[in-house]
Formats: sequence, C-alpha cells, structure tokens
Amino acid sequence: MIEKYFNVGKCTILPPLSLTRLNLRSQERIFSMTKLFLSLRRFILILVITVIFFGCFSGNAFAHRPHDDVAHIELSPNYQQDKTVFIVVRSNLFKSVNGGENWQRITRGISSPTGITSFDMSAQDKNILFLSTYDHGIFKSEDGGNVWQSASTGLETRGVGLVAISNNDPSLVLASGLEGGLYKTDNGGQVWKLVLDQKIKITAIAFSPTQVNEIMIGDAQGNLYRSNNRGDSWDKIGTLGNSGVIAALAFSQEGSLYIGTEKQGIYKTSDRGKTFTAINKGLADKNIKDIVVVNPDLIILSTWDKGLFISKDSGKNWQYSSQGLTTDHQADQLNEPNFSDVEVSPAFTQDKTIFLAGFNGLFKTTNGGKNWQELESLSTGTITSLDISPNYQKDSTLAFVTYVGNIYLSRDAGKTWEAINTGLEVPRLTGNFEKPDQDPRRFFDIAFSPNYQQDNNIFATLLWDNFLKTSDQGQHWQIVTLPNVPGQGLRGMRIVPSPNFEDDKIIYLGTQYGLIMRSTDGGNTFFAISTLDNKQRNEAISLVISPDFATDETLYATTKDGVHKSIDRGSTWQALTANTPLDQLSYTQLVISPNFKQDRTLIVGTNLGFYLTNDGGDTWTKIRNASFNENGYVEGLDISPNYQNDQTFVVSLRGEGLFKTIDGGTTFSQLENGSIPLARMNELPSAGRPIQFSPNYAIDNTLYGFGSSTTEIYKSTDGGKTWETLKITRVSLEREYAPLTWIDLIIHVYRRNILRIGVAIIVALWSYFTLGFLGLEKRLPLSRLQIKLIGSILVFIVTLLIFPF
Repeated sequence: MIEKYFNVGKCTILPPLSLTRLNLRSQERIFSMTKLFLSLRRFILILVITVIFFGCFSGNAFAHRPHDDVAHIELSPNYQQDKTVFIVVRSNLFKSVNGGENWQRITRGISSPTGITSFDMSAQDKNILFLSTYDHGIFKSEDGGNVWQSASTGLETRGVGLVAISNNDPSLVLASGLEGGLYKTDNGGQVWKLVLDQKIKITAIAFSPTQVNEIMIGDAQGNLYRSNNRGDSWDKIGTLGNSGVIAALAFSQEGSLYIGTEKQGIYKTSDRGKTFTAINKGLADKNIKDIVVVNPDLIILSTWDKGLFISKDSGKNWQYSSQGLTTDHQADQLNEPNFSDVEVSPAFTQDKTIFLAGFNGLFKTTNGGKNWQELESLSTGTITSLDISPNYQKDSTLAFVTYVGNIYLSRDAGKTWEAINTGLEVPRLTGNFEKPDQDPRRFFDIAFSPNYQQDNNIFATLLWDNFLKTSDQGQHWQIVTLPNVPGQGLRGMRIVPSPNFEDDKIIYLGTQYGLIMRSTDGGNTFFAISTLDNKQRNEAISLVISPDFATDETLYATTKDGVHKSIDRGSTWQALTANTPLDQLSYTQLVISPNFKQDRTLIVGTNLGFYLTNDGGDTWTKIRNASFNENGYVEGLDISPNYQNDQTFVVSLRGEGLFKTIDGGTTFSQLENGSIPLARMNELPSAGRPIQFSPNYAIDNTLYGFGSSTTEIYKSTDGGKTWETLKITRVSLEREYAPLTWIDLIIHVYRRNILRIGVAIIVALWSYFTLGFLGLEKRLPLSRLQIKLIGSILVFIVTLLIFPF
C-alpha cells in the first residue's frame, strides 16, 4: 500500500503524484474560470453591439413639423418667368419668388388681429391682389403684395370669407360675408355695395373667361346663381339636391361650368345651368375643395381627404395623383380638410407645375402630378424666443430658440452663432431610438439667469412638460421633467427668473392654461403654486416680476380675464381690471418699469391698443396718438432699462410698424414702417418677446427683434431708426451623433436594462463561487464545474425575470 502522505517534523509533505493531481485541478479551475469570463465578455459585447446596432439604425432624421396648414395659394400670371407664389399658412401671408424654395413674410399694412380667410391675384395684372379677413374686412395691394391698404368702404360686415377678382377686369371684385351676403366693387375696392341678400352665404365664385358680364356663384345650401350684368343682379338657376356646400366653380373656355360639391362630387353643365351631369367616374373622394380648368380636356381638382385628381377627357374619367402627398390625423380631429386650394402654372403645358395646399404643408409637382414633393413653408428655423445676456456690455451674448430642434448662442453680438443642443438629443426626450411622428424639441421660451456672469445658467422650455437648464453656457443641457398636475396641461411655459436669483434661486413658469409653477432651487425642481384662467391655444400668460421682488414679493400676469397682481410670491392673485373695459380685451404682452418701486409703471398691450398705469395697476390709461391707430393690435412691446432717465419704450403694431416714445407715452415717432415684421409668428406657439432693449441701451442704443419666416434676427444700434438683418445658418436636424454621444445615449435609453443585466451578472457571479463550496457534486450526477455553470446561468435568468425594473 502506498502512503498518501508522510510527516517531516511539523510539516505534511505530499508525494509527487498528489502534488501533480492538485496542480491539474487548479489548472482546470483556472481554465474553467477563464472560459466563464470569456463567455461573459462575449455576452456583454454582443449585448452592447446589439443595442448600438438598434440605436444606430433606428434613425433620427426629421422633416419639418406636420400640419403647417396651408389654406390658400396664388400664382403669378407670369409664374414661368417670375416664379412668384403666395400662400397663407396659419393666417400668415408668405411670398416666394423662386417657386416656393424660400419665403418672405408679408405684414405691412395687414392689421387684422385674427387672420386671413382668402385672397386672389388678378389674372391680368400681377401687382393687383385682394385679401379678406375674419374681422377687418378687405385689404388691397397694388405693388405685388408687398404693401397692403384697407379697402372696406361700404362693407356692412367686417367678417369676409371669400374674395374673387374678375378674369377680365381687375377693378371688378366680388366678396362674400362670413355670415352671408354678397358685395361688389367695380372701382377696384374704393367702394363696395351689397348685391345679394345677407341671409345667403356664398361659398364659390366664378367669372366667365369669355362672357365678360357673366358670373356664377354657389351657396352653402347647394344653390347656383347667375348674373349677366357684372354682378348687379342675380337669378337662381338651379339647386343640386343633397350636395351640401358648393365649394368650387370653374368655367372652361367653351362655356361649360364645373361645380364641385361637398357631398356629391363634381357636376358639369354646358347649357348655363338648365341641366347638370354628375361626372364622378374614378373619383374616390366626393368632397371637392377646388377646381382648375387648364384646357377643354384637362381638368384638375382637389378633394378634402385624398388630394388631387386629374381628368384628361373633360371630366369623364378621373385619375388619382397622390405619390408623395401626406395627411395628418389632427386634420380629422379638428374637422379640417387635409387638402384645399390647387393652383396650376399658367405655363402648365411647358413646366407641368402644380401646387396643392394641405394641412400637412405645401406640395408641389413639376411632372404633372406623377409625384409630389413637400416644400417647407412654416420653417422649423422660425425663431420663437430671444433673450439678451444681462452682462451684454461685457460678454455680447445672445441666445434664441427655433420652432423645432435648435438653440443658438452668439458671443459676439450676433456676428456668429453656434448651435448648443448637447443633452437635448431626441432619445433623451422620448426614451427610445424610434423616430417619433413629431420632433419633441418644440421650443417655447429661453431666458438667461440674472446672475449669468457668475453662474453661466441659461433656461429654456419646450412646448410640453419639460424645463431645460444649462450651467455651462450651453455646453450641456439638463432636462427637468415637470410634475404632473391633475386637470392642468403643462403646455407653453414662459420663464421668469427672480431679479434676486443669485440669493433666492427662484424661477417662475407660467403656462398657456394659467398654471403658475415656482422653483426655489435654481430650476432643479418645480411645484405648482396657483392657477389663473387662461385657456388659450398658443399664448402663454404674460408674467412679469417686480425689480424689487426681494422686498415687495410682487408679480403681475395677464390672462384672458385681464391683469392680475400677486403680493405673496404668486400664491394668491387679485384681479385688477375686472368690470372695466380692459377685461373684454385679449392681452398680448405686459412690461414693467425697471424703476417700478418709484414710478409704479406697467404697460400692457392688447388686441385693441395699449394701456399704461402709474399706480401699480389700480388705474389704467389708454395711450392715444395721431401717429398710429389707437385700436391697433399690439404685437411687441418693451421698456428701456434706463426708463427712469430716458422715459423710453417701443411698441410694434400689426401692419403699421414700430413706434417709440421718449416722454413716457405723450408723443411717438415711427421707427419702422412695417417692412420688417417685429412680431411673433401668427398661431405659432411662442412666449418670445419680439422686441428687446439691450441691458446697456443707455450707452449702446441697441435693440434686437425677430419675426421673419426664416432664421434671422433684426438689430438696430441707433435706437431703432435703422435695422440690419443678421442671417443665421441653420444647423441640420438630420446629422449623426458622435460616437461618445451614441454611448451616452445608449446608456441613458437602456439604463434600466443595463442596471438589470448588471445586477443579474453580479448575482450570477456570486452564485458561481458560492455553489463551489456547497458540495453538491456529491449528491448530483454533475461535476462541480457543471453545477457552478448551470446554477449561475439559472440564477442569472431568474434574476432578470424578477428584478424590479
């Protein structure tokens, strides 16, 4: 018998064979552990590669935001040469001179506060245009649409729904009231007269191209009327039963009339209305919106849902043209048409160009409708808010946000700009790498910290739910999710930091719905403190804070019910304008004197002029001056930071331009005649102040403003007398992320799963080593290594299943 071991003194000496077996077991254990770690490393590597692959190929490119809601289109009669296009998008009038590639916003002379209902361009003179409005009657342009004048004399209503110019005579124009009635002018809009009963709501107008005195109109009940004397008198010639609204009428050169209806598709009459024939073969949508007769054979029409149909045989058969057209479900929710106006190039036989207005935007084809491209109309680069550094004298810093996607910063007074979006990548807001229907980065407001020189803080808000903060001048942004408040929508948040921010760290947010939120830790957390009634679509409450807030704890706010005041840091509010003429107005902006403690001055802009108080809001005086319309719509307002000494403030009135006072509102001079739009874009969500004084205005005489249809800022260095345009190169939203950003995004998006897997790996490793000491190999038909491997894998799987993430 061979001894397994023998003693030498106090030591136990293993024989060579036993030593060899021990070494082999150790090597096997080390080898097994090495294999395990290699397997785990492969597993983790595969997981990371899978996540990266998933993230990289999910895409993050966005077109411009949907439902630009283009309602009307007009093409120049010389379109082939001048490429001039007009559109109305969200009640904004835009003009393009390059076929829709770029747009200029037209505001000069258009004073309507509620928007454009229709417009028309003369087929004979491209300089003559008319437009109608919801509440300010009719306007006319005689210079190709750049400048407009009111042309409403004789109208018995200010709500006009439709205007149409004769093909043969630009001085002959018809207009229909929104509630009913038909008006005529035969002197180019100098005087209008009522020519049809106000109880009849006219919805379509067509002038005969060959019979100069003949006009056809249709109404909301499906009735057709004819005039043979240029619209002075009318005869009812027929009714299309169950057709609903007659939405469109169009003559052909040989005298046939095409009639587009709301419910029964399209009809044709070739005998001046004695008989009507339905011509709907191939027409998949019978809710007609517009008709264009190109020639006796070629007819083009648009429909509510489907888009465009073309007939090449005078309407006998229709072919659907939809390649590239898009719709939006919100059109159905709002009961708005997905498509409306269609305009065909006068030189269609050569250029094959058609424009189509859609809820999703503006569509254009240059191959006769075979396929369409969506043009950017309401630009993602439209500026929605601008702010100036409180330390502007030394740092020359400005910041602004755009409609969708970008924040820009300039450190040289607007000469150069950089996009500062790090930390605001889409996956950080959506929590995944899937491309959303709409880019969530719809910016609403931006503001510098009053202590920016020391803390480098800039704040911004998105249209929904999130407050944004950077503490390093925009190098990286922190996303602060605001608390959910039952019954209160967190939409459209205006930012108002405390003037004593260095000490109190207070920031207020005021939402479109009137909710007031406050932060006392510099914007890291917010709490709802009060509510004012302000259920408005795209307007946040105007909220201002007393310059002496540290001692008087005073704030002011405007809502749909008037001006309100709080003297307890926003917890409770007192209505200041109840039961006064001011509580019937719509409010646009409120500003407070920088010397409020002494002069108690506030100025408020409304849809019908602006008002001033010198007693903290107890009494208000309407500002009247011969320089402007005292009932004009106030689009922008700001007060000089040196108001105590210079008594200066400026106001921008819709359609009239910019006005300035240097005596506290007693007299005014016009600074800008409306050729540049110093105003927020109509119906575009924004809390921005479109005119702002430099904090160092007493020395530099500088003002900034915005309001263009493109990404550009207006700057004046002579107190507003002259302005220069600062054009900013837009940063594409379709760029790829840098590798380190990808890793950061992957960790952010999959942080819970990564933590879950990490915990499971730790528990599995602990199990692997623990199972080696339990001696289970003596009771199971498995080796120790097999038990450890199988057991740790099972523990890993079970942990993944039960780990609470």
